[in-house]
This record gives sequence, structure tokens and C-alpha cells, in this order.
Amino acid sequence: MDRRVARTRKLILNAFLKLLKEKGFEKITIQDIADEADINRGTVYLHFEDKYHLMDYCIDSYVDEMLTQCSGSEEIKIKRDSLQMIFDYLRENKEIYKLLLENDKNGTFLKKMETTVEEQVKIAVDHSSSKKGKKADTLIRFLVSGFLGVMDLWIRNYPDTSPEEATDLLMDMLKPYMEDLF
Repeated sequence: MDRRVARTRKLILNAFLKLLKEKGFEKITIQDIADEADINRGTVYLHFEDKYHLMDYCIDSYVDEMLTQCSGSEEIKIKRDSLQMIFDYLRENKEIYKLLLENDKNGTFLKKMETTVEEQVKIAVDHSSSKKGKKADTLIRFLVSGFLGVMDLWIRNYPDTSPEEATDLLMDMLKPYMEDLF
């Protein structure tokens, strides 16, 4: 991607996130974004069809960034260090993820997170578990739902809980169901 295009998208994205925090998604207009980014309204439309497309781009970008930042090794295995890395990353970027969760009225953010996490958990279960078929599918769904539920609860309701505590809570709850995955 051309550096100018990347710089303009970053300006738009930063303006959008600032406005998301100040006004909430429903009240943001493309003109607001353009004014905040100090660019023409037409420039915003050159990069994004509308604010919904911008929200989708934002969600995709931050979920992909989380996956990239938290994939510490080639070995895909569900272990404490991997979960700790995710919670550490989320703590550093908690404000952005909280904004996305709170402004995701149609569930796009959680659906993207679910799909991304499910892909990784499926690989781990396929490689590390003796469970196959319905049992494997059920285990994958359980693990993904549990992780996303704890992540959502932690980001929205327990901002003072450390990533270590969140990881410990999740590990304690999942351990009986994941003996062959650790």
C-alpha cells in the first residue's frame, strides 16, 4: 500500500476512534470524521464507502493486529502463556477494544473475534486432542465461547483486574475440559 494512502487511512481511523469515544457510532457523520482528520469529506469516501464500512475496517484491523501480536510461536497449542499474551495485549489496547465492543450494535466485532479465535482453537484441538467429530466440535465451541465471554466481561466490567488474574480465572475454569490440550 502506498505510504500516502496508509497515512490517510490512519488519520481517518484515528479520527473515527476519537469520535467513537466522544459521540458513539450512531451520532458520527462522515463530515465529522473529515473535520476531525482535517481532510476533505470526499477523501474519506475515497477510502471508505460509509461509516459502516469504516467500522468493519476498524474491527478487521484490530482483530488481525491482536492475532499478529499474540501469535508467539509456530506451535498452536492452548496454554497459559498464549492466553496471558492475549490478555496482556488487550490490557495495552483495552480502550480501543472496549470502544469496539460498546459500539458494535450488529455483533460484527464479536463475530470476527469468534471466527478468528475459533480457527486457532480448531487447529490446537485437531493437533492435540483425541476428541473427534461432535466431541471436538463441542469442545471448540465451548473453548471459544468461554474465552470470548471472559474477554468481554473483563474488558467491560473488571478494568482493575490484571491480565494475570484474568488468565488464571480462565485457566481454572477451562482446565477440567482441556486435559489433553495443555
